[in-house]
Amino acid sequence: MVLMNIQLRHVRSFIAVAQEKSFARAAQRLNVSQPALSQTIIQLEENTGFPLFERTTRAVSLTPSGEKLLARALSLARSMDSFQDEVRRLQLTLKSELRVGFMIGTAVEFIPAIVREFERVRPNAILHLKEYDFSDPSAGLIAGEVDCGIIRPPIGAEDIEIVEIAREKCVACLPVGHRLTERSSVRLDDILDEPIIGAPTPGVWRDYWLASEYRDSSRPAKVVLEVATVESELQAVAMGRGISITADSTARYYGRPGVVFRDITDMRECVIGIGHRGEPTALIADFIAVVRRISVVQEMRVSPTSEIV
Repeated sequence: MVLMNIQLRHVRSFIAVAQEKSFARAAQRLNVSQPALSQTIIQLEENTGFPLFERTTRAVSLTPSGEKLLARALSLARSMDSFQDEVRRLQLTLKSELRVGFMIGTAVEFIPAIVREFERVRPNAILHLKEYDFSDPSAGLIAGEVDCGIIRPPIGAEDIEIVEIAREKCVACLPVGHRLTERSSVRLDDILDEPIIGAPTPGVWRDYWLASEYRDSSRPAKVVLEVATVESELQAVAMGRGISITADSTARYYGRPGVVFRDITDMRECVIGIGHRGEPTALIADFIAVVRRISVVQEMRVSPTSEIV
């Protein structure tokens, strides 16, 4: 009898390579190096005693044995996710602590009021807030670092439930003197050929703010610089490196000399939501209720886009 030492990281790595059909893409998805991922798969194959993948210079595919194992691996991963969710719920119940991530530049206008109201509603609870930059649009949710997060979907995680809290217009952020600043608003067709500032992490969130769904092969996004914070984004625009697409609240809260904001009339509104996994605990439900109340009381007022020279 062969003694096996198969760990959850082996299973998750196996699933990622099987689904991505590429060690490079799977490594990116798991946020590990490709050599480390290859070593993990080798360890798994040594433990099972048979190859799981056919590897060529062009492609990676499952062996027949690997195909049989994939369904069980997916079932195991789902069971483990469910187990971890239950552990998190029990931890919250016992500790009465809530870890809340929030995306930089998201709901900045009413986070102080949310904290005050939550502390009034739950005086014995401990609220931990953590800000995340553009490199993690899920605000710690995907990594399991927080219990819920104030985010701007899409974030590309099907297992995260999102409760919509508010919507706001998308605006173009332009350098002072740009030809489009003479207009009161712009259309997507006006800006799709412009050099643009993008987020550092590939994915659906970055694509949303590059207006990728409105592009075709003849008008790809010309990303000239990647930045992780609102401050860096606006500074790059002010320096004339390119334009960016952002939310209307950025114009109200982060306006600075050298940048101009103009409404994009034909781009769908962006959403602010609270993300969480599985059935919300009582603590998360109370937090969602507080945010809903505050967002209604302090409704995001739509003011004219501004120019600060």
